[in-house]
Amino acid sequence: MLKVVSISPTESLRVDNLMISVLIWYLLITVIGFCCLPLAFRLFGALPDRGYTLARPLGLLLGSYLFWLLGSFGVLQNDSGGVLMAFLILVLINLALLRGKLTELRAFFNQQRRLVLFAEILFALAFAAWAFVRSANPEITYTEKPMELAFLNSILRSPGIPPNDPWLSGYAISYYYFGYIMVSALIRLSG
Repeated sequence: MLKVVSISPTESLRVDNLMISVLIWYLLITVIGFCCLPLAFRLFGALPDRGYTLARPLGLLLGSYLFWLLGSFGVLQNDSGGVLMAFLILVLINLALLRGKLTELRAFFNQQRRLVLFAEILFALAFAAWAFVRSANPEITYTEKPMELAFLNSILRSPGIPPNDPWLSGYAISYYYFGYIMVSALIRLSG
């Protein structure tokens, strides 16, 4: 027998919001990667792809590091404006590196169209696959997931860096938390 499954309007809205959130994160990470291409080309110029495939993680890593470093010195606040300012500084650095290299960048894209297309398709498929895996198992009941959620929320709610410890009131997190800073930067940039 066939079973008819109906989706309530609330569930449909939740699925739509999830799909929009995944698309926003994909586009945001892609924009960060394209903004960091000049630096990736300079740092990884000896690689066959000249660092094209490493531009996304490099941009996220350096933008988050700038946010963490400037936030630790008290220059930036731990909020959306601070994250945006750190990534704008990274964009300005890359614009300075781009000066005089635009023709070289265009030549790379003209010569390596297939490589760029393959890299984009591979990233999109991997991103979609992992988003599907996480959407199918969103619970926070296994291993370190409760701690990770507590750290992420603590970073998002703390006024400054280092963030407040979620369990030990009045103290800063005494654990390595930079990965959570990177995720919180994406959360803040994507709204």
